[in-house]
Amino acid sequence: MKLSTAKITLNLALICFTFNSYSQEKTSKPYNKTQVFVSIGVSKPTLSEGEELLRSKKLRDQHLSYFENSSGDRKNVGSYADLFGWNIGLGFYKPIRSVERLMWGSEINLSLTGSTPSDGNEEAYYFNYISFNFGLKYYPLPTTNLFLKGNFGIGNVMTKNRFINEEGGQNFQHFFGLGLNGTAAIGYSFPLKTKILSAIEASAEYKLSNPRVEVNGIGNDNWQHSSLDFRLAFIF
Repeated sequence: MKLSTAKITLNLALICFTFNSYSQEKTSKPYNKTQVFVSIGVSKPTLSEGEELLRSKKLRDQHLSYFENSSGDRKNVGSYADLFGWNIGLGFYKPIRSVERLMWGSEINLSLTGSTPSDGNEEAYYFNYISFNFGLKYYPLPTTNLFLKGNFGIGNVMTKNRFINEEGGQNFQHFFGLGLNGTAAIGYSFPLKTKILSAIEASAEYKLSNPRVEVNGIGNDNWQHSSLDFRLAFIF
């Protein structure tokens, strides 16, 4: 009788321990609760389409100033480095209870990139863009915290050419556009046991945008640009 009682007690203890371990593992998974995050990273844009967008790029590739004098001449300002810069983001994702490991959410991201020529900072080009998207986040494997993410929404672009005019004064040419944006990402979540952060995520993201920009002498100039972003997100 004593042996049977001991066996029953031991079995109950093992069941409780197993259930408790499973529960802890279940709740520690990043897709089981709402994720609110801020992120920071780097961005590398690529300029693909748009009459003014590619005209400006061609001038930089030829080491020429954006400013053209009355004789149609442009001075050589030296070689431009590739566009590169920082990105910051803010957003959330919530579990979809009816589908295991699937989440929905929204995020806003801002990338600030630019380049200056080798002759100095009198001339420069700045290429900044914002995305505001809704989308899905999915953890395809139950045994790992690898995730895939896709979202779609509104994209905004803001550019600035900085140059010296014929009188030697500092001038700027700004362009602004609004259109559609889509993003695809792959990353990994690293759960934490802290009071403030529940996880840290590392991801690589590809962004494609098609803004429409108003340009003097052209009208509606349809631009297309993409971006490769590497981000580190802090989930609360």
